[in-house]
Amino acid sequence: MWFREGEESSRRRANRRKKMAGEQLLQVDARAQEKKQARARWLGASVALLVAAGGCIWVGLMGADWIRVQLFATNPLFTMREPDIRTDGTLKPQDLRERYNLQAGLNLFALNLAQIHADLLTLPGVRSVEIRRQLPDTLIVRVGERSALALLVTDAMSLPVDREGFTLVPRAAVTRLPVIVGSRVPGLKPGLQITEAQIRDALTVLDLCETLRLNEVLRVDSINVAHPDNLELRLASGERVPMARVQLEDRLRRLAGVKKSLADRRQTASLIDCTLNRGVPVTLAPATLPGVLP
Repeated sequence: MWFREGEESSRRRANRRKKMAGEQLLQVDARAQEKKQARARWLGASVALLVAAGGCIWVGLMGADWIRVQLFATNPLFTMREPDIRTDGTLKPQDLRERYNLQAGLNLFALNLAQIHADLLTLPGVRSVEIRRQLPDTLIVRVGERSALALLVTDAMSLPVDREGFTLVPRAAVTRLPVIVGSRVPGLKPGLQITEAQIRDALTVLDLCETLRLNEVLRVDSINVAHPDNLELRLASGERVPMARVQLEDRLRRLAGVKKSLADRRQTASLIDCTLNRGVPVTLAPATLPGVLP
């Protein structure tokens, strides 16, 4: 009997353990199901939020475009009068009016000013562009053009070039410009920016002569850039001037000083050597002796 009571007690304990294990499994399953439902709700809410945000953005953009059209692009208040177009070179305002259809009667906000601005900057010879609306009815266009500083002469062709190295469309007046010779520029055409160092140094010389106001003393007819280390200037008064391609401003000032000294002495030179760092050897014209001027 004692053994039967022990067996029954063991069976009851085993049954309780099984029951408790089953209840724990049910609790685990219930928690897992709750987590799955929570993730599904979170994903659904996120998708709904994204859809709602996209819809709001789309409505906002469409609404902004509708407002722009209704308040600006079709508003007669912003009907353009005759556009105010000015250039400082050879471009004609009438040509720009026709090219971009800038006619009186158009709406100021129907024009794509950014596109017109970008297109103008692609034209050979155009340096700067300003285009803006002056409300309620005026379009202002200002075009700054490049001015030729020299005539670049190669075996293939000759083109005017500005101080920044941009080649320009040939004009009749370019025959009066200083000439740059001795270079080869493949693919030379208007609108190209020259990058060759010798040509850029020659342009620097001509630019310095203008900015330092040395043109009255140093009138440059031509610059030969064939030598890798030196430029060779030919002055209007006939002198040949080899010049090292370093410290150009200092060398031009010394050259101007030599020219003034020669003029004061009523002497002329055939060669003025500006390749040295100190002193300027001068070969005087025939019937005089060579000398060195400071």
